[in-house]
Formats: sequence, structure tokens, C-alpha cells
Amino acid sequence: MNPRADAGVRQQTRRRPPLPPTVDPVNCRIHRGTNEIGATCIELEADGSHIVLDLGLPLSMAAGPGVPLPRVEGILARKPDPTLLGVLVSHPHPDHFGLLPQVADHVPVYIGATAGRILREAAFFSPMGLDIEWAGHFEHRKPFRLGPFTITPYLNDHSGFDAYGFLVEAGGRRLYYSGDFRGHGRKKAIFHQLLRKPPEGVHVLLLEGTHIRDEADGTEQGPSEMDVEADLIDTFRDTEGMALVIFSAQNIDRLVSVYRAVIQSGRDMVIDLYAATMARATGRDTIPQAEWDRVRVYLPRAQRARVIRERAFERTSAVRPQRIFPEELVARRSELVMLFRASMCREIEAAGCLDGAKAVWSLWPGYLQEPSGERLQRWLHDRGIPMVVHHSSGHAYIPDWVRLAEAVSPDRIVPLHSTAADRFDEFLPRVERRQDQELWKV
Repeated sequence: MNPRADAGVRQQTRRRPPLPPTVDPVNCRIHRGTNEIGATCIELEADGSHIVLDLGLPLSMAAGPGVPLPRVEGILARKPDPTLLGVLVSHPHPDHFGLLPQVADHVPVYIGATAGRILREAAFFSPMGLDIEWAGHFEHRKPFRLGPFTITPYLNDHSGFDAYGFLVEAGGRRLYYSGDFRGHGRKKAIFHQLLRKPPEGVHVLLLEGTHIRDEADGTEQGPSEMDVEADLIDTFRDTEGMALVIFSAQNIDRLVSVYRAVIQSGRDMVIDLYAATMARATGRDTIPQAEWDRVRVYLPRAQRARVIRERAFERTSAVRPQRIFPEELVARRSELVMLFRASMCREIEAAGCLDGAKAVWSLWPGYLQEPSGERLQRWLHDRGIPMVVHHSSGHAYIPDWVRLAEAVSPDRIVPLHSTAADRFDEFLPRVERRQDQELWKV
């Protein structure tokens, strides 16, 4: 997008630069997210206009169709409401964008350019996608105006590609919404840049706290994305047959980790059409693409059927030279690492390529306790296929979480995106709890 940047916005030179007096209050209402992970929705109002930061589903996708939209004026209006200036989507995860299909078509929705392409392409394959007309796109640290609001996006290191936090300024007040972030992924340099050059003069920090849990003591650390890569290398080298890796194709960092591990273990990577499409949607020549050496593309039955049903043959034509078929999977099983999905169980077993196989779960381990995860584990066990877990969280571990809060140094910290918001003040000063639906002044 080419948003109207405010010519009056200049680089800050002091920790708390002088600001014009507040003419009208800036109000905030967190519709959902103060006591749960996901379902995030924040409304800000100033000078008679309002914006929405994220519009997410609860993490339980089964609840999706029955989840009502928050009561935001104009979000369902038959005609455009000039006071609703837009919905800003921080990143392409359903717990941050998942309610958008219910929103009136005329409501302006903004997102990162790459995130928008990923969601649009994903919509062909999965409900984890979204094909709408975006009103505009964010640029890292480039401010733009929506009515009385000046918004500066800050690119985040996160498992959702092209993720942002937002500095929102209005009426002499500054609020920073952290979005989902971490400091241990493949974009950790962007996190360190945020620590060195944080938004200044912040009155309120809306801070996600996924890893603040009842049992946390503040010292918890976990694997980095680079640790995952190292573990994958060891597992691939120790696997006699095919390595089956279960991960989200929209987790581009993980796609890179798997590819790098594949190369270093002397194997080739087999992805499906969905993953090939997600990689192409990034528009980056640093992301493994279907046409790269050591990459092949397998079309599962479900994806072939969808292509035929939608007559989208250009999608398969684009990867024709890289196609791999069941007979080659059998012949080369000890040389391959395959992106695997539970929906592929029957056809991969029928291909006869599972001798000596090992599975790698590279998603949040909690999903293994859900019915689908339990079914997959039984299927693997019954066929004598061992499974290991190699995963890195998309969210900051507590030491990095504290570092961000200290770098921003806000007047107040409001907990968000956590099941233990009542514990924030054990780790940070100036914490102020708010509840869903509560209206308060920034």
C-alpha cells in the first residue's frame, strides 16, 4: 500500500518528546483476549473515529462458525460507516484474522503485503486462508494516517510470516500493541533491532504473554529455530527410510529449517502443492522454491481432486517438472524427507514407501492431545513408525518477553493473549489488568 504518511511525523530524539495536549480522550476496548490465548480483538476510539486491531477466532477452531463478531460500530453495517476507519491485521494466523469473513465487504482491512498474498493463495487449499480485497499494506517502521490515528507498523519475528506490532498515536497518547513476537526465530535480528530502537514515549503497552503460565518461574527457555534445524539434521541422518515431517506450510521459518536440514543430511525434500504455493507467495528468492535443486513436489489425492474440481490446472502445470510419483517415493525412500499430513496416511501406505520410516512432529505438541493428533499417533504406532518432536515456539520465552517490555518502558502494561494474565506483575512493573469489553482511557 501507499498510505498517506503524515509529513509532520519526524524521528524522535528524546525518550518522551513534547506532545500536544489531549483534546479528546483516546479510548480502548479489548473485546477478547485479556484472559485467553488467541481470539484477539482491540478497538481504539479517538475524535469520533475508531479502528480495530485484529479480529481473531478462539484457538478452538471447532467453535469458529458460532463465534459472534464483537460489537464494533459499523462492522456489519449495510452501508459504509465513515467512523470505522479500518481493521488492521497483525499477521496471518486465524486467532488474529479468523472472524474477517463475517465482516461487511466495505470495511477497509489492512495487512502486510506478503501476509495478504499468503492468505489469498492459502484460500484455494484451506480454511486457514482468506481471499478478500485488502485496503492497503504495511511497511516496516513507515507511519501512515487513518483519520486521527498515526500508525507505525513494526515487523516482528514470529512463526506467522510478515507479522507486525503497531504503535498507534492519537490525541497526544501513544499505545504500542506488541502483536505476537519472539526473539529466537530466523528473523531474530528484527527483534534485536526493536530492542535497540523501540517505539518511544509509549503510555500503554498491550503485551502478549503466551508463555506466562501458571507454572512459569520466569527462567524458562526453549528451542530456537536453529535448534530445530540441528535436531532435524540428526533425525534425518539417523532415519533408515523416509522421514515424514508434519508442520504447517504457512510456517515459512520451519520450511527453511527443514530444507536446510535436508541439504545438510544429504537428502531431497518433497513438498506438496500447498507448500510450494506458500513458498512462491512470499515473493522471496531466499525461501526454498519448488524449482530449486533437491526439491520435489508430490500432489496428494485431495489436492489433485481440488485442482480438477476448480479447473485450476495452471497450478499443477507450474510444478510439472518437479513432480514426484509413488513409484519414485518407493525407490528413493531412504533419500527423501517428505512434508506429511494425516490426510495422506492411506495413499502413502498404499504406495509401499514406509519401510524404515520415522515421523517428525514439528507443530505445537499440545495438538497431539487433540483427537486428530491421537488418531495420527495410533496410526503411526500400529505401523511401527516412531515419532519424535522437533518444534520451536512462535512466541517469546519469558526472558526475551521481559527484555521487550523493558526496552519499550511504557507507563502501563496491559496483559493480552495469555491464560495467566494475573501473573504479569510477578515479572514486570506497572501492570494494569483489564477485562474483555471494558472501556478505558489510554
